[in-house]
Amino acid sequence: MRCMMTAFITMFLLSGCYTLNEEHYNSVVETPAKVEQLKKSDEQMKQDIRLLKEAVSRLKNNMTTEIHNEAAAVIQPTETSVKVTLQQSLLFDSGSSDISGLGREALVKFAEAIAHASSSANIRIIGHTDSQPVGTLLRASYTDNWELSAARAAAVARFLVWGANIEANRIHIEGSAGTQPIASNDTEKGRAQNRRIELLVQES
Repeated sequence: MRCMMTAFITMFLLSGCYTLNEEHYNSVVETPAKVEQLKKSDEQMKQDIRLLKEAVSRLKNNMTTEIHNEAAAVIQPTETSVKVTLQQSLLFDSGSSDISGLGREALVKFAEAIAHASSSANIRIIGHTDSQPVGTLLRASYTDNWELSAARAAAVARFLVWGANIEANRIHIEGSAGTQPIASNDTEKGRAQNRRIELLVQES
């Protein structure tokens, strides 16, 4: 009985040692591969960030006139993202959700600059309105500002896909109505600032 117990304990201990040795072996073998994978991932991210910085520079150069006229703004909130704000007056005629000629020109400039960013960068298109109810000209088509802001974001998305050859799977649209004002809705100037489209380009 004692011999059997001794043999069992010996086998148990050996089994444990084997497991520990196997785990150690696997970790030693896998670590270099994991390190190499992380290095490649890090290098790719650095490359994507460099390309995004170049795209930001091109955006500011391409949209000099719109920025000067305060119809557009380009900021880089983080090193992996850039936000382009386009005023409604630039993109749409009054009482319309169809992109105007000036709006198409501005979006072509945006697309040309973003083409130099990495193909993995996603583009969120967010429509914003002021706090006023939908006007008479639009009321027949849109119940409220939720529908209107989403429709205008969708119009921008369609143009970027069909008119500027940006891949549809990179684009996401949102309608925020008047829930995210950047200025006071008590003045016409403030309401005009709130009526806008934001294009957020984000490296994944």
